[in-house]
Amino acid sequence: MKKTLSVSILLLAIVFFAAGSAVAQTAVAASAASMATDQSGDKYRELVEKMNKEMAQAMIEGNHEKSMSFYAKDVISLPNYDKMLKGLDALRKSNEAMEKAGWKVKAFEPETLTVTSCDNMITEIGTFKISFAMEGMEHPIEDIGKYITIWEKQDDGSLKIKVEIWNSDTNPMDKKM
Repeated sequence: MKKTLSVSILLLAIVFFAAGSAVAQTAVAASAASMATDQSGDKYRELVEKMNKEMAQAMIEGNHEKSMSFYAKDVISLPNYDKMLKGLDALRKSNEAMEKAGWKVKAFEPETLTVTSCDNMITEIGTFKISFAMEGMEHPIEDIGKYITIWEKQDDGSLKIKVEIWNSDTNPMDKKM
């Protein structure tokens, strides 16, 4: 029994250290690959920031057609506190439902933190501040959060949003009094 326990512990230790070594090797390889593909990220940063400003302005103006023009037809959107949206039509319907309910974006300020490029994809990580309201509200709702946007290079050289996810930094379950 004692020998079986010792052998089991030894095997567990070998598996643990082997797995740790594999994870470390994978992390080093991923880091090297990231460094190799990140070289062109800087050239896309200005373009991404410019497009973010244009999209923010379109959101504030309520110009949904302009807002939709930034997205790929097969976009996947992973909104905060809502179901996954697949495709431009699903995203458009969601935006139309919010507009019909009376929601209006008053301010939107994205801040790009990092931009990396690999093949035909550009990954942007950032933070945001947003303010939105419904008609009749005394004060707009303000929120801050973080996001990841994956932009896809198009044949004409432009970028379209392929995948987006954003989350609020505020937990609605926390009650602050």
